[in-house]
Amino acid sequence: MLRPMKTTRPTALPVTLALLAALAVLAAGCTGSKGGDGGKDGGTGSVSETPTAVVTGPPGTIVYQYANAGLTATLIIKGESGTLEIDNGTGRELPKPGFYFLDARNGSRFDGKVADAAPIPDGDKVSFRASFTGIEDKNIGLVVLLMGPDNYGAFVEQ
Repeated sequence: MLRPMKTTRPTALPVTLALLAALAVLAAGCTGSKGGDGGKDGGTGSVSETPTAVVTGPPGTIVYQYANAGLTATLIIKGESGTLEIDNGTGRELPKPGFYFLDARNGSRFDGKVADAAPIPDGDKVSFRASFTGIEDKNIGLVVLLMGPDNYGAFVEQ
């Protein structure tokens, strides 16, 4: 006589193994380092950043600042004019500065004008008159720094 086949329920072992494998992968990716290199350099995990001073202008002005690799650019505008200050600590001469705006409403580009723009020697801090037309300050979505023909990136409103 044949015995009825006994059904067995699956054990929890495969599920447990899958969860342990996933946990091992996650744990291997976490080094506890707060550094940006995932702890691969054997360092202390501390991050060294150059502090940037927050700049404010007189009432009614808008201040934008760009800081990277020894270059600090500050654009201070009131209405349709202002100043562009360049502090060159890059270790090399920089070409003529410029800037443009992108309209926050539709992404249209509006070029700024830098009066008497000239190359900036390493170590110099220079101030230029800046102006623009075609966009109200309340509609400025992004301000981009140009050095010669190169786009250096976006300013941050202060």
